[in-house]
Amino acid sequence: MLKKILAAAFVMLPLALFAQSGPVKDAPDTKGKSALTVTNIPVQAQYSDKFEVEHCYLNRRIDPGGKGELLEVELILKSHRDEPLEMYLFTIATYEKIEKTKSSFEIPVPERERIRNFVPYPDDVKNYEYDNPDAKGKTMLVKHPKNPKAGIDPATGKPYTLKDRLVVRTYHLSPYRVNYVFFNNVTILIFDGEGNAMFRKLYEIKGRRR
Repeated sequence: MLKKILAAAFVMLPLALFAQSGPVKDAPDTKGKSALTVTNIPVQAQYSDKFEVEHCYLNRRIDPGGKGELLEVELILKSHRDEPLEMYLFTIATYEKIEKTKSSFEIPVPERERIRNFVPYPDDVKNYEYDNPDAKGKTMLVKHPKNPKAGIDPATGKPYTLKDRLVVRTYHLSPYRVNYVFFNNVTILIFDGEGNAMFRKLYEIKGRRR
């Protein structure tokens, strides 16, 4: 129902994408004081020779309920194999503060203030909460699900199946509030049928946003 309402009632606002293929600062270093107690969290883009994300489209819409603005993520996956591929898929929309320079005079953005919006799909935020080693009893959000098999196809309740091409659409709400901001990053995470990481890519959103 939401998809039909959106398609009929609202004008799409295209956003430019800038893919980051180098290191991205969305997971703390696993060495030293801020090391997490989890493993196998990649800090760089990952690609698979079994498939490719042929297109990634982002559209900005007004929420029909008036609660905020929606980011629609549309992925088109193309298989490089003859046999069907089972996969678990996640998209995470965030607004993140990033230091402008590496100058020693620049005041670092505290970790607790780095991410203001964190809206994953599927929408179980607890799947991304890890113990914060710098604050006992506190948690921090990391763009890596604790349960990679939670990224199921909502239409079937099972893993996504990629045969030739697969289209996946996800929606992320940025609610209106004081000092409102829209998303400026989208992360795509794809795991195979066994829950092993196959694909990871971060896109920086460029376009009209508050």
